[in-house]
Amino acid sequence: MEEKKPRKGLFAGMKLKKKKKGEKGLTIANKDALGDHDESANLHHDTLRRQEEGEEDLMTSDALSNVFGPLSPKRKRAKLVTRIHEEEMKSQNYQIAITIIEARQLVGENIDPVVIIEIGDEKKQTTVKEGTNAPFYNEYFVFDFVGPQVFLFDKIINISVMHNKLIGSVLIGSFKVDLGTVYGQPGHQFCDKWALLTDPADIRTGAKGYLKCDISVTGKGDATQATQKTADTEEQIEKNLLIPKGFPSERPWARFYVRIYKAEGLPKMNSSIMANVTKAFIGDSKDLVDPYVVVMFAGQMGRTTVQKNCADPVWHEQIIFKEMFPPLCRRVKIQVWDEGSMNDVALATHFIDLKKISNEQDGDKGFLPTFGPAWINLYGSPRNHSLMDDYQELNEGFGEGVSFRGRLFIEIAVEILSGGARELKFSSIIKDIKLPSKDKDFKAPKGKDKTEKAGEDRKSASPSDKTNSTEVEVEPFDVPSEIYEEKFEEFLLFGTFFEATMIDRKVGDKPITFEVSIGNFGNITDGVSVGAGGKKKTCDGEAEESLLREGEDEISHDLGVPLISTTPPEKPLITGGNRNYQYLPYDERKPCICVKSYWGDQTFRLYSSNTLEKMADHLEESLEQAKDLIKVSEVASEEKMRTTLNDFINQSRAFIAIAEKKPKGLNYTALDKKRLMLFKQELETMSSDAKGIAQQQKKKMPLDEMMRETQSFIDKIRFLVDEPQNTVPDVFIWMLSSNKRIAYARIPAKNILYSPSKEQRGKDCGKIKTHFLKLPGKRPLGWTVQAKVDVYLWLGPASFAHNIMENLPIGYETEMPSNTSSGHSAVPSPACLLYKTPHFFQLRAHMYQARGLIAADSTGLSDPFAKVTFTSRCQTTKIISQTLSPTWNQMLLFNSIVLHGDREEIAQFPPEIVIELYDDDAVGKAEYIGSTVAAPVVRLADQNYEPPKLSYHPVYCGNLSGGDLLATFELLEIPESDPDRLPPLDPPDVGQIYPVPANIRPVLSKYRVEVLFWGVRELKKVQLLSVDRPQVLIECAGKGVKSSVIQSYKKNPNFSGLADWFEVELPENELLHPPLSICVVDWRAFGRSTLVGTHTINCLKQFLCKTQLGPQATPNRLDIVEIEKASPESSQPAELPQEEPFLADHIYAEVEQGKCRVVEPDPNLTSVPASEPEHSASEPGKDRKQKDMKKLSRRSTKKRKRTIAEESAENVIDWWSKYYASVLKIQKAKGILSSEGKPEDNKQTSDHIALIIEEDPDKKKKDKTLKRKQKDTPNLATLQIYEGDLESEFNNFEDWVKTFQLLRGKSNDEVHADSEDRIIGKFKGSFCIYPSPEDGSLLDGGQPRILQGIPPNHSVKVLIRVYIVAAFNLSPADPDGKSDPYIVLRLGNTEIKDRENYIPKQLNPVFGRSFEIQATFPKDSLLTVLIYDHDFVGTDDLIGETKIDLENRFYSRHRATCGLQSQYEIEGYNAWRDATKPSEILTKLCKDYRISGPFMRPGEIQVGTKVFKGQTVFTEDENEEPVESYEHLSLKVLHAWEEIPGAGYKLVPEHIETRPLYHKDKPGMEQGRVQMWVDMFPKDMPLPGPPVDISPRKPKGYELRVIIWNTEDVILEDENIFTGQKSSDIYVKGWIKGLEEDKQETDVHYNSLTGEGNFNWRFVFPFCYLPAEKQMVVSKRENIFSLEKTERKIPAELVLQVWDFERLSSDDFLGTLELNLNGFPRAAKTAKSCDLGMVVAASDEKKISIFQQKRVRGWWPFVKAGELTGKVEAEFHLVTAEEAEKNPVGKARKEPEPLEKPNRPDTSFSWFVNPFKCLYHLIWRNYKKYIIIGIILLILIVFLVLFIYTLPGAISHRIVVG
Repeated sequence: MEEKKPRKGLFAGMKLKKKKKGEKGLTIANKDALGDHDESANLHHDTLRRQEEGEEDLMTSDALSNVFGPLSPKRKRAKLVTRIHEEEMKSQNYQIAITIIEARQLVGENIDPVVIIEIGDEKKQTTVKEGTNAPFYNEYFVFDFVGPQVFLFDKIINISVMHNKLIGSVLIGSFKVDLGTVYGQPGHQFCDKWALLTDPADIRTGAKGYLKCDISVTGKGDATQATQKTADTEEQIEKNLLIPKGFPSERPWARFYVRIYKAEGLPKMNSSIMANVTKAFIGDSKDLVDPYVVVMFAGQMGRTTVQKNCADPVWHEQIIFKEMFPPLCRRVKIQVWDEGSMNDVALATHFIDLKKISNEQDGDKGFLPTFGPAWINLYGSPRNHSLMDDYQELNEGFGEGVSFRGRLFIEIAVEILSGGARELKFSSIIKDIKLPSKDKDFKAPKGKDKTEKAGEDRKSASPSDKTNSTEVEVEPFDVPSEIYEEKFEEFLLFGTFFEATMIDRKVGDKPITFEVSIGNFGNITDGVSVGAGGKKKTCDGEAEESLLREGEDEISHDLGVPLISTTPPEKPLITGGNRNYQYLPYDERKPCICVKSYWGDQTFRLYSSNTLEKMADHLEESLEQAKDLIKVSEVASEEKMRTTLNDFINQSRAFIAIAEKKPKGLNYTALDKKRLMLFKQELETMSSDAKGIAQQQKKKMPLDEMMRETQSFIDKIRFLVDEPQNTVPDVFIWMLSSNKRIAYARIPAKNILYSPSKEQRGKDCGKIKTHFLKLPGKRPLGWTVQAKVDVYLWLGPASFAHNIMENLPIGYETEMPSNTSSGHSAVPSPACLLYKTPHFFQLRAHMYQARGLIAADSTGLSDPFAKVTFTSRCQTTKIISQTLSPTWNQMLLFNSIVLHGDREEIAQFPPEIVIELYDDDAVGKAEYIGSTVAAPVVRLADQNYEPPKLSYHPVYCGNLSGGDLLATFELLEIPESDPDRLPPLDPPDVGQIYPVPANIRPVLSKYRVEVLFWGVRELKKVQLLSVDRPQVLIECAGKGVKSSVIQSYKKNPNFSGLADWFEVELPENELLHPPLSICVVDWRAFGRSTLVGTHTINCLKQFLCKTQLGPQATPNRLDIVEIEKASPESSQPAELPQEEPFLADHIYAEVEQGKCRVVEPDPNLTSVPASEPEHSASEPGKDRKQKDMKKLSRRSTKKRKRTIAEESAENVIDWWSKYYASVLKIQKAKGILSSEGKPEDNKQTSDHIALIIEEDPDKKKKDKTLKRKQKDTPNLATLQIYEGDLESEFNNFEDWVKTFQLLRGKSNDEVHADSEDRIIGKFKGSFCIYPSPEDGSLLDGGQPRILQGIPPNHSVKVLIRVYIVAAFNLSPADPDGKSDPYIVLRLGNTEIKDRENYIPKQLNPVFGRSFEIQATFPKDSLLTVLIYDHDFVGTDDLIGETKIDLENRFYSRHRATCGLQSQYEIEGYNAWRDATKPSEILTKLCKDYRISGPFMRPGEIQVGTKVFKGQTVFTEDENEEPVESYEHLSLKVLHAWEEIPGAGYKLVPEHIETRPLYHKDKPGMEQGRVQMWVDMFPKDMPLPGPPVDISPRKPKGYELRVIIWNTEDVILEDENIFTGQKSSDIYVKGWIKGLEEDKQETDVHYNSLTGEGNFNWRFVFPFCYLPAEKQMVVSKRENIFSLEKTERKIPAELVLQVWDFERLSSDDFLGTLELNLNGFPRAAKTAKSCDLGMVVAASDEKKISIFQQKRVRGWWPFVKAGELTGKVEAEFHLVTAEEAEKNPVGKARKEPEPLEKPNRPDTSFSWFVNPFKCLYHLIWRNYKKYIIIGIILLILIVFLVLFIYTLPGAISHRIVVG
């Protein structure tokens, strides 16, 4: 009876449920095919069954579940996952580059600012700038970081600006941003942005200034974008703040509250050694843990108090951070620590991403970060009672937690502080309820530096300081009662183990058990006793226990499954065919576990998550299917996308409908409500977008665009899926062997959570899923599977207990333990499911081939074989030696496999097959190189046999992608009646190896593979010997061809035989094409050969050649291209690509763009009616000139004057003029493009580009040649500046031959997977694959097709000119953060060291060097440009290098030997530098391409079928003969070469390429960039002219003479002691920024009573200046120890300051005036009209440049702290150094040209020097009458005193004398 009762209960429950829930789509006898998406079939089943069961009521949810139908197809097994190991966290190299450019608007008076950058513990600082509020630094810093991405992103960059003092510095303001925010930016960088500086100690004060900087974070292989700097002086700071896109420019301060309520279930034991000793003495009664919580956010840290000996502590404390909102730091890190006697130990770490708990949209949609109050689950190392914790780092947040470590109840709220730090209601409520004993409660933490910040002496800081600084506050708070009433719900976790195989042999043969736990429930080490409630709410714990025990009994009776969390111990058996694996014999008995646990009932969060995740999965699967369909037909794929999007729209609607009907009773937190709103908004916007795409009313959207959009939907939904307030912790499956934890799997609770509605159910709930258990902690490289378990898991509220087993594979009986009711003492033995009916199958594994495997041997190849494991059996394929693309063509037979259960279900949901690939080693154990998982195709005995199709299965080895396996697997049922009636096999070969049957192998057809052997390059040494006689072997599908042997690699590395071919049978299906491998061997003495390296081409599609359909019919009509000109010089290229109108060759205001017109000739007319060009050649020269002059005069005269003046200051046009014009052109193009293509007004565009040069009249008119007259040339020729290298612009110049990297060495560990060390050389060649011609002949008259257009490969002598212009952002090589770079060139055996021309202390050197090298191709074809750092002591360090393959450029059809200039000129700055003229180049090209032409006729050139029209006759002077020249027009034709039919290659223009520099110690990380170009000239052609002179411009010497005449209205600082009268002792200081040592001061105007000062004092400032760059060059020693002067370029700025002279104390600063000499406000004519506005509001138009005006006089204001503090009348006069020598002037008032002494009032003197004068002026003049009265009084008093004194004597004398 005992046994029957529970079973009856169980089945009764199930039957009952089955009837009720008919419409919910329970398991029907599984007739649907696997993953049946057919909606109608499902509905049909449903309705049928409903009628059978006599049930009419239709629920509304039925309609909804139909919408969600496709989301949860009925399955018994979870979806197949091919990867065994998920992503691991791997350490990577990152480089953080920060450029501090300048600061503006710093707060403070006369400050000396210095910028300090801190990242973690590293600290770097800039130089100190003196006395300025707008310092210019332009300094570059590099920080290196190694570690996982997650930790990199939490690091915070703290940039602070300090005022540098002798003793200690004062903080002006600081700025924080975390690296994650920077990395999330486009290009992983902020470029040219202004960081807002604030004072963390006082947040009320607002902005303390702005700092302009670049910050970039690059990982290995991240492409960095070189951004063109905008040289904009007056940029708007507010529009360019350093904040991510979408952030408001004004960010208010906010308080971030993190409230820590309580924790529970923390590990009870302390892991320090002392604690273990204590434990030994006291026993295990007490919780040996003293927890406290540390919260870190935005680089600050707060910590709660310590709760002694408590595993369920209650804190009720809140930690308050103050930060600007939205913050630039994204993650809050919450750690629970345990205070120990020796050191503190982290118990667990949890991160909360602010992005996940807030929404940054505008309007009512967005919401501030909010969280909880809710539980967060903590995970970390396993709880084993060992002395030392091996996995401590898991508790600190490194790696995936492998065990539950308690949970924490917290809340996060943010409150915006409007108007400084005024208390808002939230905080004031909290303040009221503070506990009185606040100070006593908080013991300052015991001497811990790391937590000092929070515990700083709390009594000292007055409350007001605290609230206004960003220091972290920690304070207790009272809990509103409603928060605590959390309803707990009982959850059941049920599991059945179906299979446990592939258990690693190292585990040993002790019995193995599996433990399944959720939270601490079910954890046998120190979990809660099974079934016991986690909360003991009554005081009397024991009573509670016993009550629960009774409850547990009832459940186990109802369910028929006892509550136990472990499977019975089983001894493992060894797998058949593989001694390394063991398995547990779970044949017909499948053990079950069941765990009861209690959690809050917030499952609705997980339900929404699940629905969304299913929607995302469905979209993703459909997208994959659509991508596969593309290969079949575009239309089908588009249809698929449409239906998918429509499904998605319906699902979104249904989701919103369900969300709106949510019951109100649930305890929603604020975040839950906000998230529901967010789901609705996001889904609504996405579904409306989807609707737009699916219906496409407006425009037809291309397919790839549809796919991109869908992908963005998927990403958005995936972001929403992640639920921050997770309530139910993850489930862990642990494998234990003799009570030791070995390996685990961690399953998110939401994946297995049950819900009655299907779409809310976890995707793996009630399904058998294969889990591969992994080792905890850091895993060794190449680690293999620890165990594979197939588990059925179900988690849900106990109220749904009767649904637990509804989806189990049918055909089981439950077996109950015998002693259910024998009291609580004995542990009940667990139940298991009994499957009685065995079925016999045969598995055929058709292992055909693999491609792209990982190299495991030092040769760079592997000896691969595969192990196929199915249930408890394993078989191995043969070993194929030395290949990365083995073709096994082998069938593995697994006979008589026994599977239990229903055969129909096995057919639908068969067990999965694991295929592992190994590399066979002669010595030692085979090395693991990857694995994949596959599902077999099942055929039952009564079904017809159809051969399965081969397909590719992706292989992974840990994180690395390890290629693909082409195979298929079939599971055939062995018929009981006739066991031999199985499909026939092909007969085995000699070694009893079965081949893959012919009907499964791909269909082959004959192809021909032509190979071009060009040569091998850059071969390194192999086995310590250099390669001398290499040969290349090409192999594909068992066939191949060999090249000739190179006789001496050093002399000529090219092959003598250029081409060869071989026939091979390839599959007709292109997707199944086998790889092609290239091997290079080296022949040594005595006929030995050594493998050098290999390359495998996995995709042959790129080499498939289509056969040509005979010669193309040539059109007989001409295309006529006219080149109209606005001026004879700027003959525009006719064929400007229309898409990029802004990148036209010249963007100049004067040039009206050349319009292209193609006139189609009428075939009947003989002459072509071409409309006359504007200035045709017939027009007389004079006219044309007048027109030009007219055109120029349209421009504003002011601008014209300026450009003339500016350029005349520079006098000479050289190569650098061209360079700067090009840079400007790029910026213009960018600027125009960025403003959405609005054509900019004439004024802007014409600025500074048009350089009009007045020729010196005395210049001889010797140029009778075609040189264009400079007067007519307002255009400077420009060149193309590429932001990357030339190769990336022109497809690596692989138009004639491809370069394949030869690899050698292992790639199976992540360190070497893609490192440079594996590349041992390069093979140059190409392939052409096409179906074999029937007659077997070679096409094209016996010449292989691949040789067309290939140059002969004998050696060529070449003259090479390398021009190195400049380098920038070099990595600092010296300890002071600078480098002394110089250039080294290597080509073959030639090395040029330019060491003496090093540039001291410079990270952005301008080299301007050119080098000539003679070379012979192909021997010396690789040019290496190295930048070294010059050191006086020790060896020079390499900064970085770049390598250029010159041979590819030399032979390329893009003609990369010498770039084509934009204009043709014979001499001057843009003289034609190629050896051959444009017309000769054109003729040669036409000959090479077999194009008819060029036919040159006056005014036009015809090439092929195109006619180009343009000017061909030039007049030099009015009275001279016109000269005919076709060069200009030929050049235009060359520029349009890609559009000529039959040519089609863009020719390389004159250019500068920007090449990244790399260093082998930091692979993939840019170490800077170098701007350069290379010209090559074959020696058999006429030699070119002299090289272009690009030596850097020397800065011009200038002298600025400043005369300070007078000051007015200077504020008065001093007060007279006697009179209280205000006065100032005024003097003026001046200097040019950067030349502070040349400070000059006037004399002092003492005692100015009105603020007027008279000086007549001259300052003379000599300085050096580059007019083109508008920068001043300063050379000075950085410090006393510097050996050389450092050259820096800074803007020329003059600083004038007014000071108050103090004799005894330091002088007082009164005001400053900073003038940028390039653009400063115009002077006021009088002192009255001079005010602050003229400086602040001056627009660009009103500014003047001293370099144009030369002389300026007037009044300017002095400013201090934003207020007017005085005015100065000054005169500026700028002269060049030569003029200064001719007409020198004296400083101060000295000769020559002395200034007269100022006429100062009498009051102006120094009391120190003239005390009497001082008495006279200060005392006499003011107190004259008092003094006179005083003196008279004094005399009277003296008189009286004397009188009184002498009176008695006189009287007595009288008396006596009588």
